[in-house]
Amino acid sequence: MFKDLLKKNKKRILIVLLPVYVVITIALVVLSIYRVISYSWINGFILTLIIGLITYCFLVYSTKKLLETQNPFLFSFFSILRIGLYMVPFIISVYLTEYISYFGVIIGFLISLLFPMILKN
Repeated sequence: MFKDLLKKNKKRILIVLLPVYVVITIALVVLSIYRVISYSWINGFILTLIIGLITYCFLVYSTKKLLETQNPFLFSFFSILRIGLYMVPFIISVYLTEYISYFGVIIGFLISLLFPMILKN
């Protein structure tokens, strides 16, 4: 499923998303090297990007299953699961503030909002 999604939208990913992710990651790394921000910002950013990608895959999968089976309960289950997955980095950043910064999580979620907009069909 994920492989087909990337094959269809490879050009959009390379043109739009990849430069945005690379520029923000480089900016966070440079700021971390010069000790303007802590390394935990990068950890929060990367964790959020991974969770955002997983939740987008759940969104695509749940819409395909909704169209196939016409089962709204399965779609609502995946919607609740996605909301829970969005909360995981925030909860981790609250309890492990030295390793994952909530600022990095917020930056990652703002960038993850671009992902569905760019890859929509």
